[in-house]
Amino acid sequence: MKTARLMSTLATLLLSLRDRLGTRPYVRPWALSVPVLVLLIALPQLRPLRHPADISVDEELRLASIAAIVENPVTSQTTLASRLAIDNQDVSANPHIIIGLDGHRYSDQPPMLAFLLSGPYWLMRRMGFSIEHAAVMAPYLLTVLGSTLPVAAAAGVVYRMSRMFELGRIRRAAMGGVVVFGSGLFAYATVLNEHVPAAVLALAAMGCLVHLLASMRPTHGGPWLLVAGLCAGLAGMIDWPAALLLPLLVPVICAMRWRKRARLAGVLLYLLGSTPAIAMHCALTIPVTGNMLPGIMHPELAKYPEHTPLQIFEEDEDPVPWWQPVLQRSGRPTAELFGKHGIFTHFPVMIFGLIGAASVVRRNWPATTKLLAAATLALAMLVLIGYAAINPNPAHAMFANRWLLLFLPALLFWTGAWTRARHVRSTWIIAVTLLAFSMAVTLIGATDPMPRDGYKAYTPVAVLRHTTVLPR
Repeated sequence: MKTARLMSTLATLLLSLRDRLGTRPYVRPWALSVPVLVLLIALPQLRPLRHPADISVDEELRLASIAAIVENPVTSQTTLASRLAIDNQDVSANPHIIIGLDGHRYSDQPPMLAFLLSGPYWLMRRMGFSIEHAAVMAPYLLTVLGSTLPVAAAAGVVYRMSRMFELGRIRRAAMGGVVVFGSGLFAYATVLNEHVPAAVLALAAMGCLVHLLASMRPTHGGPWLLVAGLCAGLAGMIDWPAALLLPLLVPVICAMRWRKRARLAGVLLYLLGSTPAIAMHCALTIPVTGNMLPGIMHPELAKYPEHTPLQIFEEDEDPVPWWQPVLQRSGRPTAELFGKHGIFTHFPVMIFGLIGAASVVRRNWPATTKLLAAATLALAMLVLIGYAAINPNPAHAMFANRWLLLFLPALLFWTGAWTRARHVRSTWIIAVTLLAFSMAVTLIGATDPMPRDGYKAYTPVAVLRHTTVLPR
């Protein structure tokens, strides 16, 4: 009797489990549609395949740092930071090399991305694909891991986050495509750089908080807060302007409808999640520069001080359009928006992301959502002000402006709020036209976003000329 009852209970449990598993799909085609599209378009266009000899200084130094971590000999006196020394690496002389406090040569880039990619490169080297002897395969695979896959993941993150706007699956997949291809993020999916992973990690940190806000048991979301802190911390350590995001997201946690103790615990968990990334950055940077600031913030350590990375450059003397002097007189922030490396001259669809974020802040949305939109706007403003203050060589901005890529996907995400309102047909036609132009510019830029000498002119035209599509 007991055996029959046990078998009956077990059968009931198995049937219930089968019903639950049968109704829950493991693969969501619409969620994977844009990530697959990103990979299909990007993989044949990666820089090691198309331009193996035209490697940018930024990529050259990052590959040298990755190789140094794995290939430098280990002794009893070797420290983790000294493994980053590129003394034995074959790199061209350039102003982005610093002399560390220990007398070795280092790249002035933040070392976190090179450290993260050194693990996969160790495995590649064990398989016979070294950067020196496999000049295409190893850089290609590192580019896939460091740039292409994060861009594909960004589309999935946006698909998940778009539930906030109560969109259907097709429209959420479309939002992922809009953010990836309309913000210029995809343009840098074909080269190894720090801006793409930082922008995607910033988006992922926001996505963790969005998921927590929509959770049925938000007070049990401690792991999501840890992951959000880890993503924000890694973003700031990979691309140092992204460190601004870490404190900007704290008010979002403080505004959650929890008890005071729960909110305080949430903030502590969020900050605790960022600790490993910050601690690793300190271990890699402080022995080289003397403090937490990366080498680019230490012009006194530059090997060539007359060409320090933070030097203020004058505009080139080449003939410029009539409107360029007008923009220069209007101030640098105007040029950042409408100049030859400007946001709206390359991705005019960003105006709808700005409108969407502003509408969330002003209208009847939950306080946490308002603070999340405000954090995005604040990040954009602070990065724009910082870039205007430093004013580096325009040619070093590469395609569009790589330093502003940090906040563009997160800002364009708020277009979803704009789509919820009703608009006349002419407004939709304008929006679709601007989106098509932005996506076309992004696809053009993906063919060669970071040439060694950069771009001084309006970059989509410069890319077409550089790839011999247009006459020079």
